[in-house]
Amino acid sequence: MKHSTMINRTVTVATVAALPALAPLVAHAAGTQQETSAAPSLWPLILAMLAAAFAIERVLELLWNYTEWILLNSKRMTVTTLVSSAYVKFKSGTSVLLGAIFGVLLAGLFTFHLFAALQPLTLGFLSGVPANWDVALSGIIVGVLAKPVHDLIGVIAGLKGFLSGAAVHQREAAGAAMADGVLKLAQSEAQGMIEVPGMGPTRIAGAYGQDEDGKESTADEKSATDRYIEILHNRTAS
Repeated sequence: MKHSTMINRTVTVATVAALPALAPLVAHAAGTQQETSAAPSLWPLILAMLAAAFAIERVLELLWNYTEWILLNSKRMTVTTLVSSAYVKFKSGTSVLLGAIFGVLLAGLFTFHLFAALQPLTLGFLSGVPANWDVALSGIIVGVLAKPVHDLIGVIAGLKGFLSGAAVHQREAAGAAMADGVLKLAQSEAQGMIEVPGMGPTRIAGAYGQDEDGKESTADEKSATDRYIEILHNRTAS
């Protein structure tokens, strides 16, 4: 009985003595768990940052459009100046700077913490970034992303214009081919007509031979040009 009591006392003393040594490890584990639970989700944050970059790009585009419109109407700038390389470089650099400023404002408004969200993936290498610097750097990244978003929108607009132009060119080519076919039929039909005084243009008998049933074609029937136009109209209208 005394032996059992001595063992219990020894275990208790050892446990109490080990608590100070385990306290830092427990505190570190608790802090890590708290940081992990407090860290924002990465993918929703990335989507929010992309949406903010798109909004900044649209705002900058609107501001530049109004500014250039005012400058053109006030005769302070010409169209040649707007397409010059110096103005394009100035516009690009100013857009990046304004985008970074707007990005920091939006990051502070919506509390973007990109580096905090990346901590679980970087094994603690980004754990030393202060919260204020995290927001500022996240905002700068959002502002810089506005330029690639603008370029992507330009590529999509150019592709849309190319497809629209190709469709218009195809319709014009089809219209030209139809007009050429109608003209050739009209010319060939005119060769089988003769001007009769008092009757006007009259088809020469046997000019077109016989039809599919072996009967002679009559002047009351539709001409080949009219039939061709009617076929094209029916096919394009359906």
